[in-house]
Amino acid sequence: MLIRSLRLDSLPRDLRIEEGTITEIAPRLSACPGEEVHDAGGAAAIPGLWDQHVHVGQAAHGATRLDTSGVRSAEECAQLVAATLRAGHAGTLVGFGHRLVGFPQPPTVAALDAVSSTVPIVLIGGDAHHAWMNTPALAGLGLPPRRGIVAEEEWFDAVAHLADLPGVAAGLEAGVRRLQEEALARGVVGLVDMEWADNHALWARRDPMLRVRTATYASGLDGVPGPTGTPIGDSGLVSVGPLKVILDGSLGSRSAYCRHPYGAAGGHAHGRGVLNVDADALEQLLRRAAALGLAAAVHAIGDAAAGLALAVLDRTGFPHPVRLEHAQMLADADIAALARRGAIASVQPAHLLEDRDATEELWPGQGGAAFRFRDLLAAGVPLAFGSDAPVAPIDPWLAMAAAVHRSADERPGWHAEQQLSPAEALAASTDGVHELAVGGRGDLVLLEEDPFVASPGSAEAARESADRLRAVRPLATFVAGRLAFSR
Repeated sequence: MLIRSLRLDSLPRDLRIEEGTITEIAPRLSACPGEEVHDAGGAAAIPGLWDQHVHVGQAAHGATRLDTSGVRSAEECAQLVAATLRAGHAGTLVGFGHRLVGFPQPPTVAALDAVSSTVPIVLIGGDAHHAWMNTPALAGLGLPPRRGIVAEEEWFDAVAHLADLPGVAAGLEAGVRRLQEEALARGVVGLVDMEWADNHALWARRDPMLRVRTATYASGLDGVPGPTGTPIGDSGLVSVGPLKVILDGSLGSRSAYCRHPYGAAGGHAHGRGVLNVDADALEQLLRRAAALGLAAAVHAIGDAAAGLALAVLDRTGFPHPVRLEHAQMLADADIAALARRGAIASVQPAHLLEDRDATEELWPGQGGAAFRFRDLLAAGVPLAFGSDAPVAPIDPWLAMAAAVHRSADERPGWHAEQQLSPAEALAASTDGVHELAVGGRGDLVLLEEDPFVASPGSAEAARESADRLRAVRPLATFVAGRLAFSR
């Protein structure tokens, strides 16, 4: 593939890709016999973008799910469900988006049973850490009766079997293809699939359109096909990713494991959150992962969870790459430990837009410890941006805009001292690829204009930079030297 007339660092260049690798970059290259040629027409070129944290199966079902993100109470949510069923919904009703923060009363199974005692109803929280179900759904997933929600580890185990409920499996693979097409249209060339499923087996049967790394959970360690980086299938695009361990919960469910109690709104499990995996169990999992040659991705949203994870990693001397997933609340000592360990902070900037007000309510006085992107970079900790889709959309431009301005409305940036420049946000979105260069992967994105040249400098400049990023619509996306999307 020869790509003519693109702009690299504002200079006109031609670029050649052979067998998925960039082999030549020059002011003018001659086409080889039979070589495919793409005229970029002077478009700016950047490295391909990645989403480092996606739950593919859940995100793929997004178009068929009931949107519950706007409800303000359990009663209002139940009314929305009832209206949907009256409109003729068939099969299991799955919803997504509600948040327990702000609900005057907790959800109950009885409230959904009153809506329907025959149609399974599964309403997944907007942070993906719990589900509110009725009795038919609980029974269909083999869960015992209860009064309230299914949360944390119990939910993570159950969600892997969601497709067993009537009608849920239909359309999943079509949804996966649509998800990939939409990601490519945003310039995404790769993602890390963190779904609670047998990801390597699923992707071995799929026709991937972009690069995929498949996460493995503790339950799948015996069947993992090889160390991190092992190819899956024949496409050359899919490979084994990390072991994923979920230490704590989330802010929205008041279950992130924190050093300080939650605020006046109340908390869960003694007011400091939930620890899903204790230190001894984490150590055992990391030792198994090390023996298998797997990298590690440890979910830690609360600062107490982050501190525990880093202490165990130090104790085990874990020999492979490590990512702290979310790293939403960090103390100074945690950032120093991340830097000392050489770990990556895998963060989701778009979450701060949703969690801004909830943080001030549930972690009063602790807002400065949340989403510390600038402090992490200053300490030498690499950032890797993701979405946690379906919690946030697979949209790297939204993520970069959130990191640059830290506001989604008329308010000034939240803790603006943690803002990044557009160039820094891009560097956190490209899987460690800092420039298009000979020998690099043939993954790139063509843009009409370059939105990364400006530095925020002021509050207004940061807002303008974020607006430009949110407005970007890529012209073309190339994966391994193949034109995967063109506008």
